[in-house]
Amino acid sequence: MIGAENWFPMRWPPGWRDPSFLDLLKDTPINCLLIPAAEPDLSAVRQQARRVGFTCLSPASPEGSSGSLEQLPLIPRSALSWQAPPKVLAVSECVWPAIVAGTNALAGPTGVPWVDSNGWFCQLVRALAPTSTLWLAYEPPADKLLTPQSYALAAADAEAHGARWVISLDAATAAEVTYAKAALRAISQVLSFFSAHRAWRQFRPCAAVGVLSDFSGNNRELAEELLNLLSRRHLPFRVLPKSSQGEAPLNGLKAIVYPDASMPPAPLRNHLLDFVRAGGLLITGPQWELHEGSPGPEDVYRRFRVFNAGRGRLAIAKEELSDPYLLALDTHLLLGRAHDLIRLWNGGSLNVYYAASPDSKRALVQLINYATRRPAHPVTVGLARRYRQARWWEIGNEQPRALEIAPASQGIELPLPEFDICAAIELEA
Repeated sequence: MIGAENWFPMRWPPGWRDPSFLDLLKDTPINCLLIPAAEPDLSAVRQQARRVGFTCLSPASPEGSSGSLEQLPLIPRSALSWQAPPKVLAVSECVWPAIVAGTNALAGPTGVPWVDSNGWFCQLVRALAPTSTLWLAYEPPADKLLTPQSYALAAADAEAHGARWVISLDAATAAEVTYAKAALRAISQVLSFFSAHRAWRQFRPCAAVGVLSDFSGNNRELAEELLNLLSRRHLPFRVLPKSSQGEAPLNGLKAIVYPDASMPPAPLRNHLLDFVRAGGLLITGPQWELHEGSPGPEDVYRRFRVFNAGRGRLAIAKEELSDPYLLALDTHLLLGRAHDLIRLWNGGSLNVYYAASPDSKRALVQLINYATRRPAHPVTVGLARRYRQARWWEIGNEQPRALEIAPASQGIELPLPEFDICAAIELEA
């Protein structure tokens, strides 16, 4: 699909059977419509949309796809295969970005409001399918009253992590033109903001922790949920595909988590041991066969046996790795706060994505506020690296504003302005 990276897709609401509804998309970036081919009542809409310049695709299941360029296979996340991914990787079974309401919303290793986000999955896809354009299909919840800010957040969660949301309006919003206009206006502001900063998509994650796995079969659930929970701890990670290790550099990493159940092949095992001997930390399951290293202090980490090897450490779990909550917590404890690349104060409803330009001279901290309202207390970002300049970008502002940089014992601190949905800090080294 040539040019798909420049498409902004939207599911056409089934109740919009008159071509005049296309007028609602004027002055928006939306230029690609998903209209089911099996809906004959929408044929007039499809014809008019093509006439005025929209690309029209028909969504299909992977099994029902004929391979036509006018069809878009929607692949369930649970059925994804990383072998030969398509040019446009459209994935269903994604979560609606939001703070999870209810009594269990504070559960988990972070002790902060639980956030549903697809950011970790975007990072996984960018590592395992780097040539694919990622589209995320998530539907608005039917049991919630959605505001324009809810839709802006849905778009920002994908865009900030280098993906596209397949825009979808809930039935109540689509049924009322005034509501639909407000939702589309909010979505368009987000899409326009990130379109104006396309260069950010070339930035790559800054991380002290790497997660090494084949992300498939019986290893998939634990490895994927670990990424999700590391993200909620604001502990930046780098996805390390097992197939590429043995050659890929591990530069900048302080720790590697190997959650897979089987021992890695010999070349990879030697590569990991070289990483440990050079001063790194390797966290692995009880299947690891120990051939070197001296025992570390007893009873410091009760779920792991820790061995010193060269200048680094090897942490071997005493029991099978099965609980991603505990593994995320233990990873942070074993690594230690001294290696935190980024910290967030009063940011319980926020997710952060910390990335650097290919030459490492510039960096970017993107912040997404899942509460969709301004925080009750001032938010501060702490960074281990000392940058000399920081600029604040926010939706609706055509120019950035300078941020005050306060020296700190571990790098710098940046007191942040208030913001509703998403913002970004551009940093110069």
